[in-house]
Amino acid sequence: MGMQILFVLLFAGNLLALWAVILMKKCGWYRFAGYWLLLVIPLLTVFFDQPRFELDYYWWKIAGAAAIVAGTALGLWAKRENRSWVETRPQDLVIAGPYQYFRHPIYLGLIFIIVGWWWLWAAVYSFYFGMLILALIWINAYLEEKLILEQQFAGKYQEYKTQTGMFWVK
Repeated sequence: MGMQILFVLLFAGNLLALWAVILMKKCGWYRFAGYWLLLVIPLLTVFFDQPRFELDYYWWKIAGAAAIVAGTALGLWAKRENRSWVETRPQDLVIAGPYQYFRHPIYLGLIFIIVGWWWLWAAVYSFYFGMLILALIWINAYLEEKLILEQQFAGKYQEYKTQTGMFWVK
């Protein structure tokens, strides 16, 4: 259980480091590494000694694999849409593709991947401490909206928020 606490602390520390890099606009090289750590740290938690859920494991594996595939597809679709939008309209808010349904489709894809991974492994501590990690992802998305997006896009973002859910379809 101590390893799980360490992973949650590493995840939180990585989020703090990413925010420091973003807000201070220094050490831009860390953004790439930090975003990869957002994915890797939760996935590593299942490999340490811990009890396993005793479930109808076959169906949980199928559900986990489906969640991983759905999360990967959503994340890649959002990344591709974001990249093509920025190339054509670099100063405008991305509202096409999955962004017309969710304000944070990349984070939602990350959540699907992480939860699917936990379902595949059925690791008890990873799942329980994972709820803290998912809460940290939600807090990160909320802060991103308040500190960056609402400042950068003002009224346009407020209108977008009323029409689009953070992690669910409105």
